[in-house]
Amino acid sequence: MSINDDVNTLLVGSTLNSDPPQHDATRAITFSPLTPKALEAVREKIEMQADYLAAQMVQKGQFDAAQELAPYLPLTVVCDLVGLGEHGKNNMLGWGAATFELLRDPRARRDSAIANLKELRRFLEDPETLQSFSPGGWASRATELGIQSGMEPARAAELMRDYIAPGLDTTISAIGYAVVLFAKHPDQWSKLRADRTLIRNAIEEIVRLNTPIKAFTRYVTQDCLVEGVTLRKGSRVLMVFGAANRDPAKFEDSDRFDISRHARGHVGFGNGVHACLGMHLAQLEITSLLNALADRVERFALTGPVVPSVNSSIHSLASVPVRAIAAP
Repeated sequence: MSINDDVNTLLVGSTLNSDPPQHDATRAITFSPLTPKALEAVREKIEMQADYLAAQMVQKGQFDAAQELAPYLPLTVVCDLVGLGEHGKNNMLGWGAATFELLRDPRARRDSAIANLKELRRFLEDPETLQSFSPGGWASRATELGIQSGMEPARAAELMRDYIAPGLDTTISAIGYAVVLFAKHPDQWSKLRADRTLIRNAIEEIVRLNTPIKAFTRYVTQDCLVEGVTLRKGSRVLMVFGAANRDPAKFEDSDRFDISRHARGHVGFGNGVHACLGMHLAQLEITSLLNALADRVERFALTGPVVPSVNSSIHSLASVPVRAIAAP
């Protein structure tokens, strides 16, 4: 997945950095609470928190969507559902960011990212870690199922890594970018407010344009021809998802934001066996938040410059100053 083989070695064991059959065995365990059916059990909780958050932001009137709105659901509801204990909960975002940081060029901001992942490694290897997981949480459940399947306890504890990146960074990225898009395209926000059945499609369009994961690499296992270009066995290719999502051969007028566009087929959530583990959770969080905001906000207005965040693999925003104009 990473450009750097040393980094790939560091990440070996995670579902993201494995192939079938190992990938399928671990994903079957960690994906079970993230299926659409399983998520129905937490839908009401997420919707209630989204409603509370939307009300708070509208009451403030002016806020930073990247810092106050986008991280709220992932850092409250999701962290509680994963249940890594207090230390794990407080470090999830940093560990996730470090993982994505090293999936590209490790020379940039290398020391900080590696230090974060070494802290994650110590957390995983600490015998007390299993005792700190919240009973009934996703991490505890995955660990128990891993042990039941024959894994050593320390190896089973590593399964919780699957919940760090998919549950936080990509969702935060998409929510922040959604506010920017709707502020710049008020006609699309009016369209969504008038027809809430468009929300699901709007999310696909937001993720297509934003593409939270910039790129991963793939190792070529055999010679193959792609669009007239020969890829040689043993080489590594960079898959730039943002470029694919704006390919005019796939999406007409591909830079245009249109929530009624049939955006399915984009690769913002990945594709195939490595499709985003937390995709359905992200869709539920964003759906709940857009619904709650649409009930209260007539339009968004940017009040300052949008500032991008710095990460080698995540396309996200550090600051989105915005005013929410309340609906009459």
